[in-house]
Amino acid sequence: MKSKTYELCEFLTDVVQVEKLAVQFPHRVGYHQSCHGLRELRLGAASELMPPPDDAAVGNNESKTHRLLRMVEGLELVTLERSDECCGFGGAFAVGEEAVSCMMGQDRIADHQQAGAEVIVANDMSCLMHMDGLIRRQKQNLPVMHIAELLAGNKLPRNGKTQP
Repeated sequence: MKSKTYELCEFLTDVVQVEKLAVQFPHRVGYHQSCHGLRELRLGAASELMPPPDDAAVGNNESKTHRLLRMVEGLELVTLERSDECCGFGGAFAVGEEAVSCMMGQDRIADHQQAGAEVIVANDMSCLMHMDGLIRRQKQNLPVMHIAELLAGNKLPRNGKTQP
């Protein structure tokens, strides 16, 4: 069954072989790489791992997710200081170590803000829900989106709701 299961961006690049997207998103995007995506699915290069990720594009080590984001007209991918750092969610970890989890999430959000991101995009809904909860509690204005929403052509979220 594993051979028939794909992560969304992997499916779009490897199976469908998307080379162009008719999508516009004229915003500065911070891409959050989830721990699960990095370390289990190997969708990017985790700094503590020496070998290139399975998801590396030939020759330039660019992830499939980054390749798709670069196809979006007007999108500017911001450079994060710590692109592979955990947001602190981790399921039961967030419950058992709530204070640590919140601090880790605040650090991730601050990294995106420092880079000038207008929106945080990720492949992992649990990371997005965790960071969105922290952002809302702090009454900050930094929307989050799942990459599927962005690739489908949805607009930047306003008041917590994605605009189709």
